[in-house]
Amino acid sequence: MRVLLASEWFPPEIGGVASHVKELALNLSLRGHEVAVLTKKVTGRVAVSYQLIELEPPEYLRSFRGLSGNGVLKRILERYRPDIVHAHHAFTPIPLLTLRAAFVNGYGTVLTNHSAYLYNYDYLLKALGYIVYPLRTVFWKTDRIIAVSRVAAKFIRTFAPQARITVIPNGVDTAKFSPRGSKKFREMIGGDFLILYVGRLVHRKGVHLLVDAMTYLKDEIPNAKLVIAGSGHLYSVLKEKIETNDLKDSVVLLGKVDERDLPDLYRSADIFVLPSLYGESFGIVVLEAMASGLPVIASPVGGVREVIKNCVNGILLKEKSPRSIALQVLKLYQNPRLRKSLALKARKTAVERYDWKIVAKKVEKVYEKILQERISYAITC
Repeated sequence: MRVLLASEWFPPEIGGVASHVKELALNLSLRGHEVAVLTKKVTGRVAVSYQLIELEPPEYLRSFRGLSGNGVLKRILERYRPDIVHAHHAFTPIPLLTLRAAFVNGYGTVLTNHSAYLYNYDYLLKALGYIVYPLRTVFWKTDRIIAVSRVAAKFIRTFAPQARITVIPNGVDTAKFSPRGSKKFREMIGGDFLILYVGRLVHRKGVHLLVDAMTYLKDEIPNAKLVIAGSGHLYSVLKEKIETNDLKDSVVLLGKVDERDLPDLYRSADIFVLPSLYGESFGIVVLEAMASGLPVIASPVGGVREVIKNCVNGILLKEKSPRSIALQVLKLYQNPRLRKSLALKARKTAVERYDWKIVAKKVEKVYEKILQERISYAITC
C-alpha cells in the first residue's frame, strides 16, 4: 500500500505524537509499504525508509485556504496518490486539513486520536462536540478512527458519536529500549539510587510534585538522585524549588536529552516515576521505561491505567501528592525483590503487547479493512 501519514509534529520535534508517527512510518516501511510523512518544514530532519513531504512556511499558510478540498494539499495528494491517508491528532491544522482534502477527493482516510483531555467532564465535552462543527464533519466522514487508549476513544467519540473507533495502543521499540546495553549516564550522574523522570516540564505532568517528594527522600535515601530529562516552562520553577529546598545534591535537571541517548538514560536508572495530574491519554515514556526493564511508579490517570496493573507490572499512586510519591519510592528502594519482579513483568508486558511490530500489524489490518470496504462499495454502486 501507499500510505500518507499527516502530522503537525515530527522529530526532531519532541512529544508523543511525533515519536508515534516516526515509529509507525518506519515499521510500515519495514512491512513493505511505501510510506510518506506530510508535516511542516523543520530543519534537521532526515528520512530513513520513508519519504518526507515538508510544507514550507508559505505552503503551510496557503493550506489553510483548502477547506474546499482544493489547493496545496490536493496537489500533494494527486502527486503521491496514496491508498490511505492517515492523520494524527486532528486538533491541529495539517492533519485536519489533510483529512478534509482526502475525503473530498476520494481517498481512504484514518485518524488516530492521541488526546484524552477533559475526559472526565462529560457535559463540557458534549457542548464542545456540538460547538466545533467543522471538526465533527471531518470526523464523521473519516473511514475509521484509531484511539491510542479506551480513554482516548471516549474523548473522540464526543465529537463523532457514530464513528467506527478501534483502540490500538502506542508502541515501543523493545530492541532499542532494552535492559541490555551501556549505562554511561549512571557514571556521569553518580548516586546509588537513580529516580528518573522523562517528559515535558509542564504542570499537568506533575513533575513539580516529584521534586517536592525529594524533600522527604533526601534524608531517607541520602545517596538518591532524581534525574529530570525534558524541557518546558516549569524549568525555572523547578530550579527555584531545588535551590529553596536545598536539593542541589539530590536533583539533576538534564534539560532536553537527545533521542539517541534516551535508551542509555533509562537503563542507567533504578526506577521511573510519572506523577501526571490529568490528561495522560497513554504515556509513551511509561512504555519506554517498562521496555527498558524499569519498575514504574505512575499516577492512575487516563490510559496509564490500561498499561499498568497495580503491584503486578508497576505501581499506581494512591494519591497525587509528594508524600505519596515518596512513600512508593521508599517502598521500592527498601524492597529489591519487588523492584526486580516489577521490572521483569514490565519488560514482558512491553514485549508481548506493545512492541511496534505488533502495533504496526494492527494498524495495517485497519488499512486493509478500509480498502476492502471501499472496493465492495464501488462494486455495489
